[in-house]
Formats: sequence, structure tokens, C-alpha cells
Amino acid sequence: MEKCKLCKVNDADKKGSHIVPHFLLKRIDNAEGEHGRDRELGFVIEENDTKSYFGRSLQPEKLEEVFGEVSDEEIKKNEIPSVVDNIFCSSCEKRLSIIEAEYAKTLKNSSDSVYKSGCSTAVGLLFWMSIIWRMSIHKQYGTHLTSGEEEICRSILNRFLVHSIDSIDQEGMKSHKLLKRISYKLMRTPNFTDNHTTLLFFHPMFRNPYSLLVDEFLLLFSLKGNFIQLKDFYGIKDELSQAPINKVGTEEKILPIEKDKMVRATLHIIDKVKNIKLSRIVKWLDEIHVKLGGKGSVMPAWLKQQIFEEITSDEKKIGRKYSKIDIKESILKVLSQFVKQ
Repeated sequence: MEKCKLCKVNDADKKGSHIVPHFLLKRIDNAEGEHGRDRELGFVIEENDTKSYFGRSLQPEKLEEVFGEVSDEEIKKNEIPSVVDNIFCSSCEKRLSIIEAEYAKTLKNSSDSVYKSGCSTAVGLLFWMSIIWRMSIHKQYGTHLTSGEEEICRSILNRFLVHSIDSIDQEGMKSHKLLKRISYKLMRTPNFTDNHTTLLFFHPMFRNPYSLLVDEFLLLFSLKGNFIQLKDFYGIKDELSQAPINKVGTEEKILPIEKDKMVRATLHIIDKVKNIKLSRIVKWLDEIHVKLGGKGSVMPAWLKQQIFEEITSDEKKIGRKYSKIDIKESILKVLSQFVKQ
């Protein structure tokens, strides 16, 4: 058995560890009206593929509605991307759960202007750093932190995460050489998830600061204390400079974001991902056209249109659409009409 990714001492014996805390993720990928564990229903949109997943306790009627018939093999292979086995030991999992439970209490607090979340920046920094670090080492969300930055975060978390909130060495955190540079900005649209779709989105390009959109929160996290390189997050601009900087030694402060701005940012991200995926499909079609001996280097627009209509057909279940397998089958179905028998 491999060693725990956090302490590097104990065996990684814990099953079902959440890379992103459940109290945030359940508001993103749980089926509508479902709040418990194992009731996920979500999609991971990648440049080359779209993958779906579902919790083992999801009602069969819901699976039928989204996927149609689901085979035993699909159920067996189904994996929740944010839930993993044998990455942490039970002791470190407990330390992570302690900081998560404490931070979860802050969700009930909000205001129309800059407000104190209700926890110290020591707690807030450990909580948000743990998410950034876990997403990075898990690799399912892409590689974000450098290996050196991952080790910096790991060593800080391993040193200061404890088994009770009252035992956090806040004075030690204040004097820690590396923590003197690390800071974060936090923005939020309270109650946004009550009526709007939310995302888990770790921007692949922004690195100083790193940016994470999760649930109602927009986090800017800097290991160097520098936020000037990010001036626009999909239409959210003024808030990036107005948000207070949180450093160890104070109370965490959060800047509210208007709902309309969060809606526009979310739609902007979805459109961006959609366009990237669309350009990838167009590239595939042109490559297929050339390999099949078609004239020129570009597949005719009318043929592409037929293929896109098949890919987006309303007859398909939403859980089956846009995956690499579905796109391949759609292309074959359309092109087969032009094969001489």
C-alpha cells in the first residue's frame, strides 16, 4: 500500500476521500433535490471528451431519465472523479475533515458588502490551501501547482492541520517564513446555488494568483502574495481588486459578487469550453475528410452540419451526449450514408 500523500508516513488506508469537500460539491453535482452522499449526477467536460458519473444511491428512475438503460458494466466502471481511495491515511483524513467542518459553519453568514465570514484566516487559509493542493495532486483536474508548490503546501498542511480547531498553532503560522507571503482573496454570491447552476472550475492558465470557481465562491490564491496579474475573470473585474487580501493573523473577509455577474461569468466559462470542444470536433472532421480522400483539406460545411445535428439530436439522452464514443458513433452514422453497398 502506498503512503499517505499528506503525512508520507502512514499507509494510505482511507476509502472514499473527497478531493473537494462534500458540503461544497453536493451543491454542484448532486441530482436536483438530492443533498445526501452517493447521490451525485455530474459531468466532466474536457477538450477531447465529456464524461458523466452518478452516485450509487441515485434512484433508478433518475438514471433512466438521464442515461436510458444503464448496463451492469457501466455501473461497475462508474467513478466519481472527486472521491478517491487510498490517497490519505485515516489520521490525515480526520485532520482534513476537522478543518472542513469548521469552515462549513461560515456558509450561514453573508452580507451585501464586505463581511467577516466567522472564522480566522488561519482556518480559512488551511481550508482553501487544502482544496487547491488536493485538486493538484489528484491530477483529475489537470496539473496546476508545480511540484515545488505542491510540496510547500503539503508541508504547511501537514504541520498545521490538527485534530481539534483549538489546537491550531496560529502564532506558529504567523511566524512561518513561507506563510508570510501566502494570501488569498475570496468572493461569493450568497444563495446563488438555490436557483442557478454552479461549476467546479480551476482555471488552467492563471497561476499568479491561482483561481478557483467552486459553488458560490471565487477564490484567488497566491503563494507569492501577488494578485496584479489577474485583472478579469470572465467578466468579473472590479471585485478582483476590491476584494480584501486575507493573510494569517486576522479574520477572514469576503466580498459579495452580484448574482447577475456570477451568471454571466458562469455562462462565459461554459461558452469558452463549448467553443474549445467544438473546434476540436471540427479538427477531427477535417482530418477524417483528408484521410478518406476528400477534396481539399476541409470537410464540406453541409456535411459537418449533418454530423453536428446528429451529435446534438434531441432523441439522445443527455447523459450519452458529447462523449468521445457518442461523437464517433454520430460521425460513422452520417458518413455511412455515403458508402456504396
